[in-house]
Order: sequence, then C-alpha cells, then structure tokens
Amino acid sequence: MKFNVRHGGFTLILLLLGLPAYAGGGGGGNSLIEPLGAMLLAAAVVAIILSYAKQASLFAFIIVGVLGGIFGVREVINKDVMTAFVDIGITLLLFMAGMEVDIPGLIKRWKLLLINGFGQIIGLFGISAALGLLYVGIDADYMAAAGLPVENAAPALIYFALCLTLSSTILVIGTLKSTGQIAEEHGQVALGLMVLQDIVAVVALAILGSLNPDKVGGASLGVEVAMIFAKMIGLAIVLYFVTKYLLNPLFKFFAQSGELLFIGTLGYGMGVAGLCEVIHFSSGIGAFFAGATLAALPYRHEIEDKVEPLKAFGIILFFMGLGFDISELKPEQMLGGLTEGLILAILVVVLTIPLMLFLGYMSRLSGKPSFLMGAIINQSSEFSLMLAVLCWQYKLFDPHLFIVITLVVLISFFFSSLGHQFLGPIYGVFSKVLNFMDGRSTAKAESGTEEFVLEGHVVIMEYNELAIEIADFYAQRGQQVLLLDLDPHIIEHFENQHAHTNIHAHYSNMADPDVWEDLAFNKAKVVISCMDGGQEAELAISRWLKKESPDIPFIAATSSHEETLELYGAGARYVIQTEYLAAKSFRNMFEMEETKQPKEAFRDAGESHFSETKKLQEGLGEAFAKV
Repeated sequence: MKFNVRHGGFTLILLLLGLPAYAGGGGGGNSLIEPLGAMLLAAAVVAIILSYAKQASLFAFIIVGVLGGIFGVREVINKDVMTAFVDIGITLLLFMAGMEVDIPGLIKRWKLLLINGFGQIIGLFGISAALGLLYVGIDADYMAAAGLPVENAAPALIYFALCLTLSSTILVIGTLKSTGQIAEEHGQVALGLMVLQDIVAVVALAILGSLNPDKVGGASLGVEVAMIFAKMIGLAIVLYFVTKYLLNPLFKFFAQSGELLFIGTLGYGMGVAGLCEVIHFSSGIGAFFAGATLAALPYRHEIEDKVEPLKAFGIILFFMGLGFDISELKPEQMLGGLTEGLILAILVVVLTIPLMLFLGYMSRLSGKPSFLMGAIINQSSEFSLMLAVLCWQYKLFDPHLFIVITLVVLISFFFSSLGHQFLGPIYGVFSKVLNFMDGRSTAKAESGTEEFVLEGHVVIMEYNELAIEIADFYAQRGQQVLLLDLDPHIIEHFENQHAHTNIHAHYSNMADPDVWEDLAFNKAKVVISCMDGGQEAELAISRWLKKESPDIPFIAATSSHEETLELYGAGARYVIQTEYLAAKSFRNMFEMEETKQPKEAFRDAGESHFSETKKLQEGLGEAFAKV
C-alpha cells in the first residue's frame, strides 16, 4: 500500500509539472502550481468536513471547483488546461471502470442480469424519458426557445433520460465494500448491473462524439454510428488477441515487481487510449477496453491495488473541472433548475427501489436482495455528469438542462449515500411486507453452478511445503481450498498440475484488505497463513478477522517466539511455530533412533526423507525452486 501512495502521488506531480506551460496569466512557472495547490488543499479540508457527514469526497472537489471559478482561478488556469483536466479525468475513470468488468461473472449470472440489469436500464429510461418530455418539456419548442438546433430535440431527450438512468459505480462499489456485502447475492448482481451500465455509458459516449457540431465534414449520423460500432468491434477483436498472446506473458513478467506492474498498467491503458485518438476514435472508449482486457488477467486484484490512486486522481480532475464549468453559469441559471433537480433526484432515489423489487420478483429473487439492490443503486452516476458536460458542449443541452442533471446527480448522491448508512434498519421496516417474495427464489439455480463457492472454504496463504501439506489434508477430505500466492510463476505452474480439483490457486496480494473482503475470509471455514516474513500482514488479518468474524479460526506460521506471542496477542487461534515443532519432532526421532546400531541409525529416516523430497521436486518443478 505504501507503493500505491508514492507512485500515485508521483504521477500527479509529474503531470502537474508538465502543465505550467499551458496555464494562462502572468505567474510564469508558478502560475499553475500555486492556485491548483491551494485548490487541492481546500478540497482536502472540505473532504474531511464532509467525511463526518458520511458524504462522498467528490462534493468537496465540485465545491472547490465552483469557488475557484467564482474567485478568479480561471483567470490563472485557462480553459484549455481545465478541459485537459476533464479529459484526463474521464479517461482514467473509464479505464478503471473497464477493470471492473467481470466477463465470467456476467456469463454466470446472465439470466439474473438479463431481467434485473436490462430491466432496470429499460424501465428507468422509459420513466425518465416520460419525465423529460412531460415534466421538463424537452421537445422542439423547448430547443427553439433555448436557441438550440430543433433537430437535436430527440437526442437531447434520449441523453437526458440516460443521465437519470445510470447509477454510480463509485458509490455502489464503495458501499458494497464498506458494508461487506460485495460477496452476497445482491452485491454480485449489483456489480454485474454496474458493468452493464458502464458498457451502455461507454457506447453512449462514443455515439455522442458523432453529434459534436464542431466536427468538420463527416457522413450522416447513421453511418457515423455504424462506424463507431465497427471500430468498437475491431478494437475488441484486436485487444482479444493482444490479451491472449501478449498481455499474459508480459504482465506475468510485470507482476514480479510492484513498480513494473504499475508502470506497465498505466502505459498499456494510456497507450491504447492514445492509439484510439490516432485512428480518430474516443480515447475514453479505448481506455475502457484496455481496462476490460486487464480485468481478464489472473493478476487483476494486484493491478487494481497498484492503480487505485489513478481512480482518485481521475475523480479529482474531473469534478474540479466540472466545478469550473458550473461556475460559468449565472446565479439565476443555477437556482432556476433547483426545483426540477430536487424533484427528479427524489424520484430517482424513490422509484428505483420498487422497480428493482418488481424485477426481483420477475427473476424469482427473494425480497431482501431485491430491496437492498434497489436501495444501493438508487442514485445518478458520475457518467451522467460526463454525458451532461459533453451534451452542453455539443449543444444538445442548454445551461438549464445541464444544471438540472448536475443537481440530480449531487442530490441523489447525498440522499442515497445517507440511506446506505441505514440499509439494515430500512429493510427491517419493509421486511414483513416483502415476505411474499421469499420461498420462491431460484436464484442459485439460475446463476449457474459455481466452480468455487466463497463460503465455508479453506484459505491458505503463500505456496510452500507447509502450505501444500495443509492444502492436501483438506482437499483429500473434500474441502474447497483457496491457495493464494503473489508469484505468478507458482500460480501458473500449480494450475497446470491439477493435483486436486478441490485446490484452487489464485494470484493475490495477501496484505491487501480488499483481497480479504473479495475472497470472503470472514466466511471461510479456516484461514491459514504460511507466509514467510509476513508478520505485519498476519497481525492485520488476525485483527480484521477478530473484528469481522471472531468465530473463524486464524492460524499463522512463524519461527520466532516473539512473533508467536505477537500473533496470539492479535487474536490468532493457533500459531505454527516451525522451529518449536521441528525440535519436538526431531526429539521423537532421536528417541526412536538412539537404540539402533550406528550403521543403521537414521538410515531409514534419511532415505525416506530423501525419497519424499525427490517426489516434491519432481512434482513441483520450477515452483519447488522458488519456495
């Protein structure tokens, strides 16, 4: 985690150092750093204040962006620089959104997602379009009165409805992780739904580019859209072969070093985005596809861990730039959309829940997961803001529609995140009413058979002789064993051996708390660490399990008396002190061998040990040499 902070900050510093030449004003080399530094400091202070209200820090970035625009920062940081910030922020956010794509998970739950995912998108889109037409009045007359092209009335209504339809990937995933619900039924379906929405948003962003009035020449809209889909299909095919024949061996090499993994991930994602610009395709779409291909690699968790600061960086850049855009509006324009924004936000927050209950009933989900899913995704999205900014630039939206969408996103974020703190009590109020949905669920059957169920499993960390003995012990008794290691060579070798169908090797950073949650350590039968030199991580896991699931046994291995006492103090159930056990075992061997003649003493024991070691070496090959 130290690496993340250092290199994420290093990336930010390099980018800022490269931008002063683009800044306006008369401050020379300091003309960008001083105001931007002050804005970041102010954003940090506001974010700390908002954290006490359990609100997302993105509010802080928007507030500071608005205040910066109002108080003249835009005179120092010119519009081109802020536009660059927004573009970089969108690209990074789309890259990280691509990394959330889980194709096997989508396939596994395709029936649930078909009804709940597409049902939510189609249902809420229809309701939002009706509201846009009947309540807001987006039609030809509205466009003419706003001084916008009348022929853009239909696209404006479509994108307005889409902005109200999309939910926030940032907020949903954050809530699922913070509440420990990411591995539960509704959490998994909600994640799949977010992926579907992200794909819809990416397609919408790509099509929106063809509506840019500043675009010189070009074919008709139909041809443009067809070309966009053709380019997307072509990009997907190219990246498929790149992933299959290049990325796997390349990132297998990168995974041996945290620094290489970070640089390689950033270089690949931004490189694909840059190449898409060269072929006159959206860099954001390229970044999304690049992230999606990385998500298919076995090093996904570690990659996400290394590049997570980029997501925060993208959020900061985009929302500060959005704040600058909002500051351009007149006060009466901001206040003019307040009533509509408030009403539409409340409708999004409230209507999403009964819609998801209806879809849950249709897909035979029980009441609790259907309700919780609706209560977690009931807000508008950061993608809605991206679409709104571009629609404003491309003359589909006037300032009124832009501010309405912005207010809907911010207000729905506020109410939804507030409700996320009380999901349990809120469901308790409605639980009896929803009893009719229980007892008829076939979700497990519909979601497909899982190769590995993250409940009641045995977690073993770091591949070595001790780990394989323990893994064999449980696997031979029919237990599902999840064997974790941070060396890609070992994981690849073990997967090729298929020693036990009950043992599943997985590449993971065992010191990362996100891994503990994603791989459901708190639902395991037992968690066993065989890490060499992983004392700090073992202490952290022990404390985390003691807090989250005190009944789950945590067993750790060490050779030190001092570390043994530390682990017991942190809550470890048992510590495998290797030197202690070796000494006891060898004492027993001495007692058996001392009665033998010198020429026979230790002969059989030594030959047996040699034979067993030889079998291990032949069975493990390269992996044996690494442990």
